[in-house]
Amino acid sequence: MLVNSVEKLMNIDIERIYLGNLSTVEADISLPERGENGTIFSWQSSHDYLLSKEGKVSRPHFGAGNRQVTLTLTATNQGITKIKTFNANILEKEYPFTINSVYPITVYTKIGKLPDLPSFVVAYNNLNEDIVILVEWENVEPSMVEREGKFIVNGIVKDNVKSMATVVVTNNENQLNPKLNMKKLVQAYNIKDVNLLPHSDFYNQQQRLLQCLLNTDDESMLFNFRKAAGLSTNGASPMTGWDAPECKLKGHTTGHYLSALALCYGSTGNEKIKDKLNYMVDELYICQGEMAKYPEKHAPGFLSGYGEEQFDLLEEYTTYPTIWAPYYTLHKIMAGLRDCYIIGENSKALIILKDIGLWVYNRLSKLTKAQRDKMWAMYIAGEYGGMNEVLADLYVITNDERYLEASKYFDNDKLYLPMKMNIDALGNLHANQHIPQIVGCMKQFEATKEKERFEIVDAFWNFVTENHIYSIGGTGETEMFKPAKQIAKFISEKTAESCASYNMLKITGMLYEYYSDSKYMDYYEMTVTNHILSSGDTSAPTGGSTYFMPLNPGAQKYFSVSENSCCHGTGLENHFKYGEYIYAKLENSLLVNLFIPSELKANDADVELITKISETSFDITVKVNDLNGKVLKIRKPIWASNIIVKENGLQIETVEQDGYFIFEIENGTVELLCNCNGYLLKCIDDEKTASICWGPYVLAAISEQSEFFTFNINDETVGRKLLHDGNLNFTMEGIKFLPLNRIYKENYHVYVKLK
Repeated sequence: MLVNSVEKLMNIDIERIYLGNLSTVEADISLPERGENGTIFSWQSSHDYLLSKEGKVSRPHFGAGNRQVTLTLTATNQGITKIKTFNANILEKEYPFTINSVYPITVYTKIGKLPDLPSFVVAYNNLNEDIVILVEWENVEPSMVEREGKFIVNGIVKDNVKSMATVVVTNNENQLNPKLNMKKLVQAYNIKDVNLLPHSDFYNQQQRLLQCLLNTDDESMLFNFRKAAGLSTNGASPMTGWDAPECKLKGHTTGHYLSALALCYGSTGNEKIKDKLNYMVDELYICQGEMAKYPEKHAPGFLSGYGEEQFDLLEEYTTYPTIWAPYYTLHKIMAGLRDCYIIGENSKALIILKDIGLWVYNRLSKLTKAQRDKMWAMYIAGEYGGMNEVLADLYVITNDERYLEASKYFDNDKLYLPMKMNIDALGNLHANQHIPQIVGCMKQFEATKEKERFEIVDAFWNFVTENHIYSIGGTGETEMFKPAKQIAKFISEKTAESCASYNMLKITGMLYEYYSDSKYMDYYEMTVTNHILSSGDTSAPTGGSTYFMPLNPGAQKYFSVSENSCCHGTGLENHFKYGEYIYAKLENSLLVNLFIPSELKANDADVELITKISETSFDITVKVNDLNGKVLKIRKPIWASNIIVKENGLQIETVEQDGYFIFEIENGTVELLCNCNGYLLKCIDDEKTASICWGPYVLAAISEQSEFFTFNINDETVGRKLLHDGNLNFTMEGIKFLPLNRIYKENYHVYVKLK
């Protein structure tokens, strides 16, 4: 009787809790600590940074979308405990702007075909920003496209501001689909031909990840797929974090794991890794076959760590977190299978991949462009990773037009339109939701030679690297691009998402292959050395990786492992990609781009690259064993204050061209003795906020201080005041500095203030 009485009183206390309108939360919530009948309340939040257990609300920034948070109440009274959950919808912050004007657009359409008007236009607001905004167009009648000519279509955006599209009706193929006959100039050497040499920081990170993959339980990686297929999980432990059975993104890490196995095998040749790769593919083939036995649940070809329900809900425009980016997860699986086929030389992976690709084509071909546009514009729910990339790859591999058409189903007006117009409207876009789309756009150009696709990629890379990157090469804050040329304003603990740099390096490498301009390798070196190399756990082979790279004063790295986040997934791959672009071919030349100790053993070249660091120099030696008649070109380091060049021990005068030193040498050694001083990388929006650098390294001051350090230095004096012991330990005014990649869990400062 006493228990029943206490429970009744508890139920009354719980029922009397009123938290306000949880469907539109804009302000802090008062969370009661005790009921009238003595029941004690404690609270937990699913997203503490949005809604804390004390009821403090931090609304998502504009562009992130409204966010769902689950508050869990634990009620206790006289030893009895009851649990109740409350769902709160945290409204995103309003973006305080008005539209001044909308940029006009021109759309080409074929005679007899209604124009594909974009769902978004680019506008200029009262804050002097270019932004992307939804538009509603007036109807276009079929009679308007019956003959060649032009007409105007009017539209309306926010605040009833008018927009205008000029529609050109023509059968001129050069206007409808102009081509760009641009060929690759550079061919990077296969990672199978490149071996990292021991004892460098790059080699050590690669070896840790090799051990991590060898230690990884394949059965756990298969858990969600076997469960989704109705197969026994063989007693395996389920995965955790974003791949936990209750999580809606489960399966994505397994896709990254497939890519990591393929890259690891390519980079190291480890046969145990190849065995794991083959086993994973064999088991996924079984899972796909089992799913095909139940067509009422899964359409033919489908494979994932869950059923098709999230794809169904996406087509109903269901928002995150009710669903969580189903095509993003699918891309990771497909990309992993592609890598297992191309790098891992597993033919069964292609069989699985082709069937998934047809499943995508069959599903999306039933939707209209307007439906797809609306899906892809949705924050996180519509995130699709690089689906356009892997489908374009499938087209190139198979020559099946359905894969190319499916790839184009992922065209995203919200991103592509401003790039076509050469306007930087990236501010407030989710950075790594959109960077992989540009990777895919480049793959589509390679498949089609469509001019506008190359121009989109070109504009995007220039905008990001000129207007949106931190000194370490990373971009984005709280996962979002900020308005152009605003860096110092957004130095926080949530800067530079690691997987954003992973994808920026892909774009950089692909553009470099077409331009052969050393500036692409300058950015590549900055990012791979100071962000990617810095992102991995250096304590043990855990596979831990930073999600964000904190750049705030007194920052500290956090290496996620069990969370199985997106950056943990790309982190499994990153450290096997160091061999990419160290060496490349350009006509009859061998290019040396990155100064990572390594050897190239290819059928047309045999060279070795080593580095040596002293108090005042970063020296590079290239030992040439065989070039097969090629000219040697070594990228000129932009961070060197003075370079002495030697060939076979003798100092020489060299020829420079397009950022490279040129050597005609059949065998022997070439040395670049690079004198190094400290130098500053200043924020584009505040020259009094800067990073202190030496050689290719961004340095970080070691300190728990939570305020910026201020130094009385400038471009001329920093080199004299920064002292180096020859082993990458630096001091300035008694404060210790280290390259960011050599910092584990010490508190650090990447940016300082200048007097």
